[in-house]
Amino acid sequence: MQVGAEASAALDVHPKPASSFWKWPAAIGLAGALLYFALRGVDWQRAWIIVSHCRLKYLLLACGCSTLSYVARAMRWRLLLTAKEKLAPTTVLWASSVGYLANAYLPARAGELVRTVMISSRSRLTKTYVFTMALTERVIELVVLVVMASLMSLTLALKPLWLSRLLLLVTIGTLGGAALLLALAKIDRARTGFIARLPVGPVTKSRLHDIAASVSLALIAVRNPLRLFKVCAFSTIIWTLDATSAVILAYALGMRLVFSVALLLSTGLALGNVLPSTPGALGIFQFVAVTVLMPFNFTQTDAATYILVAQAATYVVITTLGLIGLWQYRVSRAIETEL
Repeated sequence: MQVGAEASAALDVHPKPASSFWKWPAAIGLAGALLYFALRGVDWQRAWIIVSHCRLKYLLLACGCSTLSYVARAMRWRLLLTAKEKLAPTTVLWASSVGYLANAYLPARAGELVRTVMISSRSRLTKTYVFTMALTERVIELVVLVVMASLMSLTLALKPLWLSRLLLLVTIGTLGGAALLLALAKIDRARTGFIARLPVGPVTKSRLHDIAASVSLALIAVRNPLRLFKVCAFSTIIWTLDATSAVILAYALGMRLVFSVALLLSTGLALGNVLPSTPGALGIFQFVAVTVLMPFNFTQTDAATYILVAQAATYVVITTLGLIGLWQYRVSRAIETEL
Protein backbone atom coordinates (compact mmCIF):
# COMPACT_ATOMS: atom_id res chain seq x y z
CA MET A 1 0.00 0.00 0.00
CA GLN A 2 1.44 3.36 -1.01
CA VAL A 3 0.51 5.08 2.23
CA GLY A 4 2.48 2.46 4.16
CA ALA A 5 5.60 3.35 2.19
CA GLU A 6 4.93 7.04 2.85
CA ALA A 7 4.77 6.31 6.56
CA SER A 8 8.18 4.66 6.72
CA ALA A 9 9.83 7.44 4.74
CA ALA A 10 8.16 10.29 6.59
CA LEU A 11 9.00 8.90 10.03
CA ASP A 12 12.61 8.30 8.98
CA VAL A 13 12.31 4.61 9.84
CA HIS A 14 15.67 2.91 9.34
CA PRO A 15 16.10 -0.76 8.37
CA LYS A 16 15.70 -2.96 11.39
CA PRO A 17 18.70 -4.94 12.59
CA ALA A 18 18.80 -8.58 11.64
CA SER A 19 18.10 -9.58 15.24
CA SER A 20 14.60 -8.09 14.99
CA PHE A 21 13.56 -10.40 12.17
CA TRP A 22 13.08 -13.26 14.62
CA LYS A 23 9.64 -11.78 15.20
CA TRP A 24 8.26 -13.04 11.89
CA PRO A 25 9.19 -16.71 12.45
CA ALA A 26 7.99 -16.37 16.06
CA ALA A 27 4.68 -14.86 14.96
CA ILE A 28 4.08 -17.52 12.31
CA GLY A 29 5.07 -20.33 14.67
CA LEU A 30 2.87 -18.99 17.46
CA ALA A 31 -0.06 -18.53 15.08
CA GLY A 32 0.27 -22.08 13.80
CA ALA A 33 0.51 -23.61 17.27
CA LEU A 34 -2.41 -21.65 18.73
CA LEU A 35 -4.54 -22.26 15.64
CA TYR A 36 -3.91 -25.99 15.98
CA PHE A 37 -4.96 -26.12 19.64
CA ALA A 38 -7.98 -23.87 19.03
CA LEU A 39 -9.35 -25.76 16.02
CA ARG A 40 -8.20 -29.37 16.43
CA GLY A 41 -11.51 -30.53 17.95
CA VAL A 42 -13.88 -28.46 15.81
CA ASP A 43 -16.77 -30.22 14.10
CA TRP A 44 -16.63 -28.42 10.75
CA GLN A 45 -19.90 -29.90 9.54
CA ARG A 46 -21.70 -28.36 12.52
CA ALA A 47 -19.79 -25.12 12.01
CA TRP A 48 -21.10 -24.93 8.45
CA ILE A 49 -24.66 -25.54 9.66
CA ILE A 50 -24.31 -22.68 12.16
CA VAL A 51 -22.99 -20.29 9.51
CA SER A 52 -25.59 -21.30 6.93
CA HIS A 53 -28.40 -20.57 9.41
CA CYS A 54 -27.01 -17.16 10.36
CA ARG A 55 -29.75 -14.49 10.57
CA LEU A 56 -28.61 -11.82 8.15
CA LYS A 57 -30.50 -8.87 9.65
CA TYR A 58 -28.82 -9.38 13.03
CA LEU A 59 -25.44 -9.84 11.36
CA LEU A 60 -25.93 -6.48 9.62
CA LEU A 61 -27.01 -4.91 12.92
CA ALA A 62 -23.82 -6.18 14.56
CA CYS A 63 -21.77 -4.68 11.72
CA GLY A 64 -23.63 -1.40 12.22
CA CYS A 65 -22.66 -1.32 15.91
CA SER A 66 -19.08 -2.10 14.96
CA THR A 67 -19.06 0.76 12.44
CA LEU A 68 -20.29 3.19 15.10
CA SER A 69 -17.50 1.94 17.35
CA TYR A 70 -14.85 2.85 14.77
CA VAL A 71 -16.39 6.29 14.31
CA ALA A 72 -16.34 6.81 18.09
CA ARG A 73 -12.67 5.73 18.17
CA ALA A 74 -11.82 8.42 15.63
CA MET A 75 -13.64 11.08 17.65
CA ARG A 76 -11.80 9.98 20.79
CA TRP A 77 -8.45 10.33 19.03
CA ARG A 78 -9.54 13.76 17.80
CA LEU A 79 -10.12 14.82 21.42
CA LEU A 80 -6.46 14.09 22.16
CA LEU A 81 -5.11 15.64 18.97
CA THR A 82 -7.07 18.89 19.37
CA ALA A 83 -5.23 19.61 22.60
CA LYS A 84 -2.76 21.35 20.29
CA GLU A 85 -4.62 22.03 17.03
CA LYS A 86 -8.22 21.88 15.84
CA LEU A 87 -8.87 19.18 13.25
CA ALA A 88 -11.96 18.46 11.18
CA PRO A 89 -13.83 15.34 12.36
CA THR A 90 -13.74 13.85 8.84
CA THR A 91 -9.96 14.30 8.61
CA VAL A 92 -9.43 12.24 11.75
CA LEU A 93 -12.14 9.71 10.83
CA TRP A 94 -10.61 8.81 7.48
CA ALA A 95 -7.05 8.76 8.82
CA SER A 96 -8.15 6.48 11.64
CA SER A 97 -10.04 4.23 9.21
CA VAL A 98 -7.02 3.82 6.93
CA GLY A 99 -4.92 3.10 10.00
CA TYR A 100 -7.19 0.23 11.03
CA LEU A 101 -7.16 -1.01 7.43
CA ALA A 102 -3.35 -1.12 7.48
CA ASN A 103 -3.32 -2.88 10.86
CA ALA A 104 -5.64 -5.54 9.44
CA TYR A 105 -3.54 -6.32 6.37
CA LEU A 106 0.03 -5.23 7.18
CA PRO A 107 2.43 -6.55 9.86
CA ALA A 108 3.96 -4.79 12.87
CA ARG A 109 0.96 -2.55 13.62
CA ALA A 110 1.82 -0.46 10.56
CA GLY A 111 -1.52 1.31 10.83
CA GLU A 112 -0.23 3.46 13.69
CA LEU A 113 2.44 4.87 11.37
CA VAL A 114 -0.01 5.25 8.50
CA ARG A 115 -2.57 7.27 10.41
CA THR A 116 0.22 9.34 11.96
CA VAL A 117 1.50 10.34 8.53
CA MET A 118 -2.01 11.11 7.27
CA ILE A 119 -2.78 13.43 10.18
CA SER A 120 0.59 15.19 10.18
CA SER A 121 0.34 15.77 6.43
CA ARG A 122 -3.02 17.53 6.91
CA SER A 123 -2.02 19.63 9.92
CA ARG A 124 0.88 21.40 11.64
CA LEU A 125 1.19 18.62 14.22
CA THR A 126 4.55 16.83 14.38
CA LYS A 127 4.67 13.13 13.64
CA THR A 128 6.14 12.42 17.07
CA TYR A 129 3.24 14.19 18.77
CA VAL A 130 0.58 12.44 16.65
CA PHE A 131 2.18 9.03 17.12
CA THR A 132 2.47 9.57 20.86
CA MET A 133 -1.20 10.50 21.01
CA ALA A 134 -2.04 7.29 19.15
CA LEU A 135 -0.13 5.22 21.70
CA THR A 136 -1.63 7.16 24.60
CA GLU A 137 -5.08 6.45 23.19
CA ARG A 138 -4.29 2.72 23.20
CA VAL A 139 -3.22 2.81 26.85
CA ILE A 140 -6.38 4.61 27.97
CA GLU A 141 -8.51 2.26 25.88
CA LEU A 142 -7.01 -0.80 27.58
CA VAL A 143 -7.36 0.67 31.07
CA VAL A 144 -11.06 1.42 30.57
CA LEU A 145 -11.71 -2.00 29.05
CA VAL A 146 -10.03 -3.87 31.90
CA VAL A 147 -11.91 -1.86 34.53
CA MET A 148 -15.24 -2.46 32.74
CA ALA A 149 -14.55 -6.19 32.38
CA SER A 150 -13.53 -6.48 36.05
CA LEU A 151 -16.68 -4.76 37.27
CA MET A 152 -19.01 -6.68 34.95
CA SER A 153 -17.36 -10.00 35.84
CA LEU A 154 -18.76 -9.54 39.35
CA THR A 155 -22.21 -10.24 37.88
CA LEU A 156 -21.11 -13.72 36.77
CA ALA A 157 -22.12 -16.32 39.34
CA LEU A 158 -19.83 -19.02 37.96
CA LYS A 159 -16.47 -18.33 36.38
CA PRO A 160 -13.24 -20.33 36.41
CA LEU A 161 -10.84 -19.60 39.26
CA TRP A 162 -7.95 -19.15 36.82
CA LEU A 163 -9.93 -16.51 34.95
CA SER A 164 -10.72 -14.60 38.15
CA ARG A 165 -7.08 -14.61 39.22
CA LEU A 166 -5.84 -13.61 35.79
CA LEU A 167 -8.34 -10.77 35.59
CA LEU A 168 -7.27 -9.54 39.03
CA LEU A 169 -3.60 -9.51 38.01
CA VAL A 170 -4.37 -7.74 34.74
CA THR A 171 -6.48 -5.14 36.55
CA ILE A 172 -3.75 -4.41 39.10
CA GLY A 173 -1.11 -4.17 36.39
CA THR A 174 -3.25 -1.95 34.18
CA LEU A 175 -4.17 0.46 36.97
CA GLY A 176 -0.49 0.61 37.97
CA GLY A 177 0.43 1.47 34.40
CA ALA A 178 -2.25 4.16 34.30
CA ALA A 179 -0.90 5.73 37.50
CA LEU A 180 2.59 5.73 35.99
CA LEU A 181 1.28 7.41 32.84
CA LEU A 182 -0.27 10.21 34.87
CA ALA A 183 2.93 10.63 36.89
CA LEU A 184 5.23 10.76 33.88
CA ALA A 185 4.47 14.39 33.14
CA LYS A 186 5.82 15.38 36.58
CA ILE A 187 8.82 13.08 36.29
CA ASP A 188 9.51 14.61 32.87
CA ARG A 189 10.56 17.88 34.52
CA ALA A 190 13.96 16.31 35.11
CA ARG A 191 14.39 15.25 31.49
CA THR A 192 16.56 18.26 30.52
CA GLY A 193 19.29 17.43 33.01
CA PHE A 194 19.06 13.69 32.32
CA ILE A 195 19.44 14.09 28.54
CA ALA A 196 22.29 16.59 29.02
CA ARG A 197 24.29 13.95 30.92
CA LEU A 198 23.88 11.26 28.26
CA PRO A 199 27.14 10.24 26.51
CA VAL A 200 25.86 11.11 23.01
CA GLY A 201 26.56 13.81 20.47
CA PRO A 202 24.81 17.23 20.34
CA VAL A 203 22.67 16.27 17.34
CA THR A 204 21.35 13.18 19.13
CA LYS A 205 20.74 15.19 22.30
CA SER A 206 18.79 17.79 20.34
CA ARG A 207 16.64 15.09 18.77
CA LEU A 208 16.03 13.45 22.17
CA HIS A 209 14.98 16.83 23.58
CA ASP A 210 12.48 17.28 20.74
CA ILE A 211 11.02 13.81 21.23
CA ALA A 212 10.82 14.23 25.01
CA ALA A 213 9.09 17.60 24.57
CA SER A 214 6.44 16.07 22.29
CA VAL A 215 5.89 13.17 24.68
CA SER A 216 5.61 15.59 27.59
CA LEU A 217 3.05 17.66 25.68
CA ALA A 218 1.00 14.54 24.94
CA LEU A 219 1.02 13.51 28.60
CA ILE A 220 0.06 16.99 29.76
CA ALA A 221 -2.87 16.94 27.34
CA VAL A 222 -4.08 13.69 28.90
CA ARG A 223 -3.78 15.15 32.38
CA ASN A 224 -6.37 17.82 31.60
CA PRO A 225 -9.24 16.52 33.81
CA LEU A 226 -12.08 17.40 31.44
CA ARG A 227 -10.32 16.03 28.38
CA LEU A 228 -9.33 12.85 30.19
CA PHE A 229 -12.92 12.39 31.37
CA LYS A 230 -14.22 12.78 27.81
CA VAL A 231 -11.65 10.32 26.46
CA CYS A 232 -12.59 7.77 29.13
CA ALA A 233 -16.30 8.36 28.39
CA PHE A 234 -15.69 7.74 24.69
CA SER A 235 -13.76 4.57 25.57
CA THR A 236 -16.68 3.35 27.68
CA ILE A 237 -19.08 3.99 24.78
CA ILE A 238 -16.72 2.23 22.36
CA TRP A 239 -16.40 -0.94 24.43
CA THR A 240 -20.14 -0.93 25.10
CA LEU A 241 -20.75 -0.82 21.35
CA ASP A 242 -18.20 -3.59 20.76
CA ALA A 243 -19.70 -5.83 23.44
CA THR A 244 -23.22 -5.13 22.15
CA SER A 245 -22.07 -6.00 18.64
CA ALA A 246 -20.62 -9.28 19.96
CA VAL A 247 -23.86 -10.16 21.75
CA ILE A 248 -25.92 -9.43 18.62
CA LEU A 249 -23.57 -11.45 16.41
CA ALA A 250 -23.81 -14.43 18.75
CA TYR A 251 -27.60 -14.16 18.61
CA ALA A 252 -27.42 -14.08 14.80
CA LEU A 253 -25.56 -17.41 14.96
CA GLY A 254 -28.06 -18.94 17.39
CA MET A 255 -25.78 -18.60 20.42
CA ARG A 256 -26.22 -16.82 23.75
CA LEU A 257 -23.41 -14.49 24.77
CA VAL A 258 -24.00 -12.27 27.80
CA PHE A 259 -22.63 -8.72 27.90
CA SER A 260 -20.13 -9.37 30.72
CA VAL A 261 -18.61 -12.37 28.92
CA ALA A 262 -18.39 -10.28 25.74
CA LEU A 263 -16.28 -7.77 27.69
CA LEU A 264 -14.07 -10.57 29.01
CA LEU A 265 -13.58 -11.77 25.45
CA SER A 266 -12.71 -8.23 24.30
CA THR A 267 -10.15 -8.01 27.12
CA GLY A 268 -8.55 -11.29 26.09
CA LEU A 269 -8.39 -10.25 22.45
CA ALA A 270 -6.91 -6.85 23.36
CA LEU A 271 -4.21 -8.46 25.51
CA GLY A 272 -3.57 -11.01 22.78
CA ASN A 273 -2.53 -8.16 20.48
CA VAL A 274 0.56 -7.69 22.66
CA LEU A 275 1.97 -11.02 21.41
CA PRO A 276 3.93 -11.19 18.14
CA SER A 277 1.29 -11.97 15.56
CA THR A 278 0.53 -12.13 11.87
CA PRO A 279 -1.88 -9.58 10.32
CA GLY A 280 -5.36 -10.22 11.72
CA ALA A 281 -3.90 -11.98 14.79
CA LEU A 282 -4.59 -15.35 13.16
CA GLY A 283 -4.36 -18.13 15.72
CA ILE A 284 -4.25 -15.79 18.72
CA PHE A 285 -7.86 -14.65 18.36
CA GLN A 286 -9.11 -18.22 17.83
CA PHE A 287 -7.22 -19.50 20.86
CA VAL A 288 -8.41 -16.63 23.08
CA ALA A 289 -12.03 -17.05 21.98
CA VAL A 290 -12.05 -20.79 22.64
CA THR A 291 -10.32 -20.34 26.01
CA VAL A 292 -12.64 -17.57 27.23
CA LEU A 293 -15.96 -18.80 25.84
CA MET A 294 -15.86 -22.52 26.60
CA PRO A 295 -16.30 -22.07 30.40
CA PHE A 296 -19.54 -20.18 29.62
CA ASN A 297 -21.54 -22.91 27.87
CA PHE A 298 -19.88 -22.60 24.45
CA THR A 299 -18.61 -25.74 22.77
CA GLN A 300 -15.27 -25.56 21.02
CA THR A 301 -17.09 -25.65 17.69
CA ASP A 302 -19.40 -22.82 18.73
CA ALA A 303 -16.52 -20.65 20.01
CA ALA A 304 -14.35 -21.23 16.94
CA THR A 305 -17.24 -20.61 14.55
CA TYR A 306 -18.21 -17.46 16.40
CA ILE A 307 -14.73 -15.90 16.31
CA LEU A 308 -14.18 -16.79 12.65
CA VAL A 309 -17.45 -15.10 11.66
CA ALA A 310 -16.66 -12.16 13.96
CA GLN A 311 -13.27 -11.67 12.30
CA ALA A 312 -14.78 -11.91 8.83
CA ALA A 313 -17.43 -9.29 9.73
CA THR A 314 -14.75 -7.02 11.23
CA TYR A 315 -12.70 -7.26 8.06
CA VAL A 316 -15.71 -6.24 5.98
CA VAL A 317 -16.31 -3.17 8.18
CA ILE A 318 -12.64 -2.18 8.37
CA THR A 319 -12.03 -2.70 4.65
CA THR A 320 -15.08 -0.64 3.69
CA LEU A 321 -14.22 2.28 6.00
CA GLY A 322 -10.52 2.09 5.18
CA LEU A 323 -10.96 2.13 1.40
CA ILE A 324 -13.33 5.09 1.65
CA GLY A 325 -10.81 6.85 3.88
CA LEU A 326 -7.94 6.12 1.49
CA TRP A 327 -9.99 7.44 -1.44
CA GLN A 328 -10.90 10.60 0.49
CA TYR A 329 -7.25 11.17 1.42
CA ARG A 330 -6.05 10.83 -2.15
CA VAL A 331 -8.79 13.12 -3.45
CA SER A 332 -7.94 15.81 -0.90
CA ARG A 333 -4.21 15.51 -1.68
CA ALA A 334 -4.95 15.85 -5.38
CA ILE A 335 -7.01 18.99 -4.77
CA GLU A 336 -4.25 20.49 -2.61
CA THR A 337 -1.69 19.74 -5.33
CA GLU A 338 -3.81 21.49 -7.97
CA LEU A 339 -4.22 24.54 -5.75
